[in-house]
Amino acid sequence: MPNSAAVQAEIDERRVKLIKLRRVRTPYDSPEILNLGYSSADCARKDFYRAVTARRKATEAEVADYREEQNGIFESLLDVYLPIALGADNSDPDPKVAKLVLDTLERQAKVNGWEAALKAELSGPGGTGIPVRAETINELRDLIRTAGDPDADDLSDNENPDGDLDDDGDNA
Repeated sequence: MPNSAAVQAEIDERRVKLIKLRRVRTPYDSPEILNLGYSSADCARKDFYRAVTARRKATEAEVADYREEQNGIFESLLDVYLPIALGADNSDPDPKVAKLVLDTLERQAKVNGWEAALKAELSGPGGTGIPVRAETINELRDLIRTAGDPDADDLSDNENPDGDLDDDGDNA
């Protein structure tokens, strides 16, 4: 059976105080936290987890609502301005409107998280990281060999006595 409004308000108030204390790294077994009404540090931990989970769900719901609202606005703008920007109805495309459409599409991508940065990482044997800095071409090839099979025509100076590093015949 769900808690009454008064009981839920009391729980919410206690959780707010718990979160404030935890933000300043107050240990769960401290008297300040236990005096909030928790019978043990484990009960405080469980309630903290419940509070954070509830806040996360509420935030996710708010963000989803915001994105839905913004996408409606973006779609309305694009419905009106995209044909003008593309020059539909046998009219010339309008560069200013095209810029507006591009800005709208970029903003829509930001709101929806479609333009999240791609982070690439080189990893060595066993998945360990490899620091990358400016190196000579042969050291770079050694690094590539560490990560996987090198290109068949990429030979080091030791393996290719004529000095042509890429074996395409141009000595460059």
